[in-house]
Amino acid sequence: MDGASESFGASFIASQPSAFSIALQTAVLSPTFLANVLGNMSVCLVICRTRSLRQRPSSSILASLAMSDFSLLSFLLFRLIWLYDFEAANKACEHFIVLFGTLMYVSIGHICLLGCDRYIAIIYPLRYLEIVTRTRVIQALLVAWSAPVVSMVVLPLLYVDSDSTQFRTSVIGCSESTSKHLLMHKVHLAFNTTLFVVIPSVVTILVHGHIAKISWSQSRRVEPGENLNPETADLRRRKQKEMKWMKTTGNRRAFLILIIHI
Repeated sequence: MDGASESFGASFIASQPSAFSIALQTAVLSPTFLANVLGNMSVCLVICRTRSLRQRPSSSILASLAMSDFSLLSFLLFRLIWLYDFEAANKACEHFIVLFGTLMYVSIGHICLLGCDRYIAIIYPLRYLEIVTRTRVIQALLVAWSAPVVSMVVLPLLYVDSDSTQFRTSVIGCSESTSKHLLMHKVHLAFNTTLFVVIPSVVTILVHGHIAKISWSQSRRVEPGENLNPETADLRRRKQKEMKWMKTTGNRRAFLILIIHI
């Protein structure tokens, strides 16, 4: 490990993985990488080839989310490079953490947009097409992509701080962690966390919590004479299943957001 640190630089502390570790990680990472590529490509192809989906403005959010989901691909690719080209991993470490952080913030923003889209569709079904227009969706997507790019790529250029660079690379184990940071770096880190993680998380949790509350109240609602008609009772049971599925979906999305942030 000391020899690797001397040849790659004083701040590079990662050790060369063993042959068994390389084989095990390759067996896990390679199928995951391929599944992620095929899954995201399939989503984009289905949306492009299905006319009804192309005409829905919200489908653009889903396709854009599939593209931003390459944050996971970038992590898997970097890890595979780490296993087989240690020197290249050392050189790409700083650039990778910027790319991964940017795409992660973009993905969180897209999940928040999807939650808001479902919320509007449920709360304002008659005005949905009036509120969710293609122009507004494109504007929201531009903000979801451009804001993290500006914050992660452009703003750090305003201050040069080797300690902040070392802090970023220490997150993935490329260098030792440091407690010395410029005030500008601390403010920038708090700004990113608040704007791209905390606020979208709170909005997503509140939106899906309200959806779950509506689903629960609707599932317990009984219309006059409903149980007297078998067909109406069957329709009510189906409605309860749909509401239960909607509630489960909302809870899963909220749980997914928490897992991503952790």
